[in-house]
Parts: sequence; structure tokens; C-alpha cells
Amino acid sequence: MSQDDSEGTWTLADGTKLTLRHIASADAAREQAFVHGLSAQSSYLRFHGTLKDLSKKDLKKFTEPNSRNEVALIVVHSGETGEEEIGVARYVIDPDRANCEFAIVVADAWQKRGIGTRLMNALIKHLQVSGVKRISGDVLKGNSAMRKFISQMGFAETNIPDDPSSLLVTKHLMD
Repeated sequence: MSQDDSEGTWTLADGTKLTLRHIASADAAREQAFVHGLSAQSSYLRFHGTLKDLSKKDLKKFTEPNSRNEVALIVVHSGETGEEEIGVARYVIDPDRANCEFAIVVADAWQKRGIGTRLMNALIKHLQVSGVKRISGDVLKGNSAMRKFISQMGFAETNIPDDPSSLLVTKHLMD
């Protein structure tokens, strides 16, 4: 798989094979296990609060995205017990179709191995054919790892006037 392909299998530097693909309703138990397995800190940084289990409504929303305005991609590792979800990224396009909001999280044990970069590049590749002009998200000011990551990905930070604990991060995709 080349660096800019949005789906497929690739090999990490240590030889571990991973697969990037669209999430599906059949991934519900895998998605629940993934969220349940996040550390308290990773859960807080992703959801801006503590969340250990997804409600049935959220699980359906997360595993059955509306293909008209949402994309959700997961990275899975095939191990002895089957496929394990180790990362997920998604976006939802605003009604005006000019902006979309993203979310991304990688399991604690898999962080700092290029998986987040691969996920973000795949989201951006999907967006390049959508006509969406910007991708944005809210990041907690104290999330230094995410702030470094989004800076490296070319996002700009701005303060959110009514939320002093978060920043709006934005990347322009086209003029």
C-alpha cells in the first residue's frame, strides 16, 4: 500500500501488518472493545470526558456512518484472537458542505508508530473529492501530543471564545 492510498494493508517498521478500512456495522463489538480498552487519559482526550462504554445509539452512529456526509476508517491488527481495532478516524461534513469536523484516536499501545498520520492522510484523501474546503476539530489545550501531531499535519490553532480549555484546529484543503 502506498502512503496515500486510503485503504489496504501496510507493514510497520517492526514487521507488524495492519489493515486500514471503512468501519462497518459488523465492527460494533470491535468498536466497543476498542473504546473500552482506551486508557482513562486517552478516553478523556478523545471524548473530552471519561467514557468506557458506548451506548447502543452511539455504537450504531459510530459503526454505521451516513455515507452522504460521514466517513469512518479503522485500523485493525489480526492477532491470535482475530481482528483487533487499534485506531479510528472519522469526519462529519457540516450541512453547508464547506467544513467537516474530524475525530481521531489510536489505542495507547499503538501510539507513536505512524498510525495516526496514516489515518489523517486517509481522511484528507477522502475529502479531496468531496468539495469540502476545511477540516477542523476541537483539541484540549492540555493535549500536547495531539497539538504537536496536528501542527505537523499543517493544522492551525485558534482559541474558542466560549471554551477556554479547548482549541479549534483547522486545515484548509482547497481555496
